[in-house]
Amino acid sequence: MWNRIILWGTLALAAVAFVFAVWVRAWPDVEMGKRLAENNCGICHDLTATRHNNKGPFLWEVVNRPAGSVSFSYSEAFLAVAREKPFVWDAAHLERFITDPSAYIPKTRMAQRDASHPLAFEGIESATNRRDLIAYLSTLK
Repeated sequence: MWNRIILWGTLALAAVAFVFAVWVRAWPDVEMGKRLAENNCGICHDLTATRHNNKGPFLWEVVNRPAGSVSFSYSEAFLAVAREKPFVWDAAHLERFITDPSAYIPKTRMAQRDASHPLAFEGIESATNRRDLIAYLSTLK
């Protein structure tokens, strides 16, 4: 009888530990998001409260900001999409955009690699990394 109690107790404890580990990993890692932003976005976008436009518009307070609302010379491709169907850079739109910018906004200048734009952003494959990046961008306010 004690063997069964120990066995079921051990299995229950292992199940609880597994569920807890999965639950904790579901939380975004803001520090990882910061590193991702600095390495992927900070090259062309200002991530600080100074709100300077660089090759791209500043990303301070980008989360929940209407697309195209910063004074910046956006590409015609971006403006066409933003005019046709206005949207806000919420988590869902950011998720789709940073997954594959060219698929989300075809011919967006940000994703076009050429001599004048050698550092094109082609997207982030990892859903975890995208979640962490968006969590970090949400702190920029």
